[in-house]
Amino acid sequence: MRIGLRIPGACGKEPLEDFARWCREDGFDALDLGRADKERINMVRAAGLELGTIDLPGTGKLLSPDAGVRAEGIREASEAIYAIADAGGNKAFCVFVPQDSAQKRRDSFAHWKQAFPEVVAEAEKHGVRIAMEGWPGGGPHYPALGVTPETWRAMFAAVPSPAFGLNYDPSHLVRVGVDPLRALDEFADRVIHAHGKDTAFDPEAAYLYGNLGPTFARPVSFGEGWWRYTVPGEGSVNWAAVCGRLQQAGFDGIISIELEDFRYNGSVDGEKKGLRRSREHLSQVV
Repeated sequence: MRIGLRIPGACGKEPLEDFARWCREDGFDALDLGRADKERINMVRAAGLELGTIDLPGTGKLLSPDAGVRAEGIREASEAIYAIADAGGNKAFCVFVPQDSAQKRRDSFAHWKQAFPEVVAEAEKHGVRIAMEGWPGGGPHYPALGVTPETWRAMFAAVPSPAFGLNYDPSHLVRVGVDPLRALDEFADRVIHAHGKDTAFDPEAAYLYGNLGPTFARPVSFGEGWWRYTVPGEGSVNWAAVCGRLQQAGFDGIISIELEDFRYNGSVDGEKKGLRRSREHLSQVV
């Protein structure tokens, strides 16, 4: 396994060539990118880094009840898959969040099942694997598809292709109450990519307003008050156990740090400090 990262906001405003060089000098192995841009991919590789995932557009449209919108999503995703392969990439990252946040997950699945097989067929044709992340989506509906083992079972039964799998992020599982280690017991063979992020819980905040969120106070960024995302090693995820299970299952891919921690995000210096802190923790167990 190797340690990489997704580029956080402030660092994303730096010249990629400079940031990629810093990543390599600081001990990172890989970098995820937002689009299949050959020039940017060449910069990553010139810095001595491995290319991780490239974001896949159009996935929200695949969940639409409108057949025309789904067709747009199929076209956008398929064109992006071709671009990823043409640029020398082989892994696409996505989330499935419907355009209508009030849409029921059951309905989203029905529409997704009609549209996604065409996208996967394109991925198979071009040697690209699609890694689905289980970010729940925004409140109050948390409408994203593919967040829990219940929906993973249904989605992998509907589309069993090896070109379709998971971007395993234990912070999301912990946040919604799913055991991240048990999830690996069942789905480790589906993991294509992983994110290094953690979730911390605040017992005092949970006492004040439970899981409803605050009425008067404003919760910190990347959280809802009673929970928040944090750097690996400072939350509830047992990263030694996670990495052990992944290794036991034969996973030899990338764990990309996704920095979403209010203590570090917002400035280049702060983000680099958070990325370094994350790498230092993960390097003890990877």
